[in-house]
Amino acid sequence: MIWTEQRIVEKLRQLHKDGKGLSYSTLARKMQPLVSAAAYHFGSYRRAVERAGIDYADVLRRPRWSKQEIISVIKKARRDGIDLHWASVTRRRDELGKAAFASLQKRLFGSWDRALHGAGLDAEDVSRYRRWSKSAILFDLKSLHSAGEALNSGAMQGSEPGLHAAAVRHFGSYDTALQSAGIKPSSVRRRRNWTRDDVTSALRLAGKGKQSVSDASLRKSHPALYGASLRLFGTLAKARSAAGLKPASK
Repeated sequence: MIWTEQRIVEKLRQLHKDGKGLSYSTLARKMQPLVSAAAYHFGSYRRAVERAGIDYADVLRRPRWSKQEIISVIKKARRDGIDLHWASVTRRRDELGKAAFASLQKRLFGSWDRALHGAGLDAEDVSRYRRWSKSAILFDLKSLHSAGEALNSGAMQGSEPGLHAAAVRHFGSYDTALQSAGIKPSSVRRRRNWTRDDVTSALRLAGKGKQSVSDASLRKSHPALYGASLRLFGTLAKARSAAGLKPASK
């Protein structure tokens, strides 16, 4: 397997969700390639863990959360008027953020929505009444863009109506919100639904133009193509292979 930054983050989150030990020594014994790739891509294993939204101190001395402890943390946050939307709690580094990630463990709730229900809250209401800030809007737009998701106004009103409405409300227009996030509205409007043939053709074009099609360069210069490659082929390496391109140079 070729470990990309996205694959590393996803694997660490999955292991954490399953309640597996993520200390360096524990994981090095079981999945040395993952640990080595994490250190290579992020500079250190600790940075990779933190990029996955996991508190490294929690990894070193992982508390045994219980359902009741998680429910208590949620209820206290609710009383304090804290935003309980998933995108908001997972950016926190306090007990609420730790409880959110712990809730994903199969032995506990298996999902944040179920944890909210366990605390007597309606997950749909929590999502509907999320308190958006400009920084939260920009963060989500950038994250969706990096993942190669469709960001044109029509698509967003269908898939992320709350985010779209908040963007218009806080920035005056959806295009202004995109520009504030460093995204060109014109490039978003030209977006299409990618097919495997579209991806391979675009990669061949990049190859003919002598552009690098390594993970890092493609993610920076063509995030939509990069995201489509991962969605449709699993890895950029497989997409390059399907396009008949040589492996990217190290």
